[in-house]
Amino acid sequence: MQMKELMVRTIYCEMLGYQASFSYIHAIKLAQQGNVLEKRVGYLAVSLFLDESHELLLLLVNTVLKDLQSTNLIEVCMALTVVSQMFPKDMIPAILPLVEEKLSHSKEIIRRKAVLALYKFYLIAPNQVQHIHNKFRKALCDKDPGVMSASLHIYLQLIQENPEGYKDLTVSFVTILKQVVAGKLPMDFNYHCVPAPWLQIHLLRILSLLGKNDQR
Repeated sequence: MQMKELMVRTIYCEMLGYQASFSYIHAIKLAQQGNVLEKRVGYLAVSLFLDESHELLLLLVNTVLKDLQSTNLIEVCMALTVVSQMFPKDMIPAILPLVEEKLSHSKEIIRRKAVLALYKFYLIAPNQVQHIHNKFRKALCDKDPGVMSASLHIYLQLIQENPEGYKDLTVSFVTILKQVVAGKLPMDFNYHCVPAPWLQIHLLRILSLLGKNDQR
């Protein structure tokens, strides 16, 4: 039986509540050494088995670095997914430049995952991403609505902490909201014929924070 099939069974055992800690190191090895399908199973197992404080996660850092520089779109996506879910706080400086680069990637799915990874970084180590706030603004204006909507998570957090610093973006948020309500986004964003309801909620929360105590 192949290792990836054993790993799937191990995932199932953990889902049932049985500890399978003996397999954690094999999950990391699968992500490091396997083909694309095996890496996918390995990354999935790692994201389910380990948390950000687990010591074995340090063994995955070089693999993530290598996959972020890969020409294979799937490998880059897998690495960004793991980074956005769990990554050692101390290792963020090592991969931050590579994640920043992905904000300018030609594929929208890569840009979207890069924004989500940076959002994760901001939650666990805000001081380490302070210098790239201008790139967040670029993501807000991205031509792909998925990238734009992902950036709203970051802006909601930033504006909760410092609404005065982002009042100049009020017009941009209002414009986006008008486009959403007018049904300008792809049908995939609709829910029961309502145009992107979760996106509308995000935008209304942001605007309520920006308009709080504003006499205008």
